[in-house]
Amino acid sequence: MVGARVFVALAFWLLGASFVASTGLLIYEFRDAEWRSLLIAHSHLFFFFPVFGLLALAAFYRPAVVFTDLYWRHLRHGKFRYSLGLLVVAGLTVAVTFWLDGKPRGLYEVGTSAMLADRGEPAACAGQRAACRRAPLLDTLVSLTEAAQRRVGLSKFARNCQVDALLELPDDMQKERYCFPAKGKLPGGQCCEAQRGFAEAVSRLQADPAQRSLSGALDTILFLPLKIFFVLIVVAIAICLAIWREAMDKHYLELVPAVERGVIIGAFAMLFWPLMDYGYQQTSNALFGRWSAGPQFRLSLVIVPWALILLFYFLRRLRKNLEIVGQLAGVTASAIAVLRYEEINDWSVRLFGAGADNATVAVLLGVALLGFIQLRWPWQISAANTRQPAGPQPAPGNAARTQAGSPQAAKAMPLNPPRPLGASASANDGR
Repeated sequence: MVGARVFVALAFWLLGASFVASTGLLIYEFRDAEWRSLLIAHSHLFFFFPVFGLLALAAFYRPAVVFTDLYWRHLRHGKFRYSLGLLVVAGLTVAVTFWLDGKPRGLYEVGTSAMLADRGEPAACAGQRAACRRAPLLDTLVSLTEAAQRRVGLSKFARNCQVDALLELPDDMQKERYCFPAKGKLPGGQCCEAQRGFAEAVSRLQADPAQRSLSGALDTILFLPLKIFFVLIVVAIAICLAIWREAMDKHYLELVPAVERGVIIGAFAMLFWPLMDYGYQQTSNALFGRWSAGPQFRLSLVIVPWALILLFYFLRRLRKNLEIVGQLAGVTASAIAVLRYEEINDWSVRLFGAGADNATVAVLLGVALLGFIQLRWPWQISAANTRQPAGPQPAPGNAARTQAGSPQAAKAMPLNPPRPLGASASANDGR
């Protein structure tokens, strides 16, 4: 298994280093241009991966080693299937990267100098009482993060801009509400125009290599593909281990508890990604406008059914009642996620996205730290403590007699007790 350990360790170290480098570069590049607002607004990229992504890497290390060794040494045509699987994941990574590399562009993709020099349209309109046609980029981002920290969610500021031309104008679009890209109150239609102008300004600056940020350039060609590859790999590993449970028990029985613990902790860490991703979706709607009706599906949504599958396959070593509770909790959480879609998105913005304050960030860091501690020193309840009888304990002087008279002691006694000295050597000697 040494080869599998070395291979997985090198791959995971590369992924982990890219997560840290991506966020470190963002902080360094925007150190004079509200780097914290950019980081928490895009928490699905720059907070999740260097925090919970590293936790998931650590948690999935042992499962990945077992997975690699299982395919390489024990499964029929395993080497070919393992190599083919890596090629498929690599191909999916490229396809998903091209799919995600589109409009609207992220604010972090605009360079620091362009961000600081932008004055909006018309220029310096942010200091006037009238609403802007398009507010300055940096002012808009700061005002949005400040508002998100004072309220739960931004859904009220993300009205659907794709109005049905065959129906009357919804009441929601006729009301005046604060419009972040205009820095003033506007009816729905005018706010949508300001949001469209804001998105076009960001795309125009990002398309100019001289105005593009280094973080945005490297994210497209390096960091984003590695992050997508990581997500696809952990999803594939957990599903394949669930499929090959019997083979894993047969060849790696002593490692099964550690593998199961890693899978469960890794799945818990990955659940923060869709929460942060949908928090960014609502932030994006408030900045660039919402141009589709109904639920908005994102790549991160695949984590929810994946985590539910893991609950059913990797909780079997818990006590039966706890296993049932865990599985029911997963089903209930999935139902709530579907039925209370907007409310969950609002709380995602407040706790995991643009609205996360310093205290919330500290709590999230503490949760990740507890995950690392549980991986290194798993909490275990002593079997001796859980099996103490409820009744009174025997006195110390009677302990030997109690043990001797117990059913366990009776089972341990030999069937033919030793004979006293001088006794017949055979039971038939008297015949």
